[in-house]
Amino acid sequence: MRSSLGLFPLRNRHSGAIEDAELFVPIDGTNLADFEQHWKPMVLDRLRQLPRGTTTTDAQLQDWHWDWRKKADRFADRLDYRSFAVECAGRTQGLMICSLVHRVREPSMLNQHLVYIEFLHSAPWNRWQFTDTPLYKGVGDLLVAAAVSLSIEEEFEGRIGLHSLPQSDDWYRDYCGMTDLGVDSAYENLRYFEMTAQQAANFGRKNPKGVAS
Repeated sequence: MRSSLGLFPLRNRHSGAIEDAELFVPIDGTNLADFEQHWKPMVLDRLRQLPRGTTTTDAQLQDWHWDWRKKADRFADRLDYRSFAVECAGRTQGLMICSLVHRVREPSMLNQHLVYIEFLHSAPWNRWQFTDTPLYKGVGDLLVAAAVSLSIEEEFEGRIGLHSLPQSDDWYRDYCGMTDLGVDSAYENLRYFEMTAQQAANFGRKNPKGVAS
């Protein structure tokens, strides 16, 4: 059964206005239809237009191949996973799937439980490099905040972890304030990041209402 976790503000970069976004759990058919009918065609069109030599990292498209219907179906009935969707202005703006079975690698809290972000995806029209005029600012912030809230709810004290695509390394390290634990050779050579309980508290203080400045 899908339920709303509340309304949260997002900044419309085009108008400068703050708009209400709704956070839902779990991802449902409406979100998957948005992905297939709006996200995917835009991404495929952008890929066709890329100048020769442009990488998917340059275009913020390293996750272009993710199939959210398959991911949602795979994790739908599992009690150790949670999925989230951000909706604003009648359209899905972001999607996330989290796991509850991973353990901390950071030495100060080694082997404690954390919430692991398996996949986090903002709509293509919200991304710099994909477009010169991204629409909403704060979708990623809201989804990371949702993962932290889930961690607190599960009594993991706000601890979260994830493997980052290279296009997002700086954002997780510099904006979210997560600990960079280096390249993980066992996981596609992606960088692994964790957020400690203290870093989670800092993240919450930085943006208490969920609005990216």
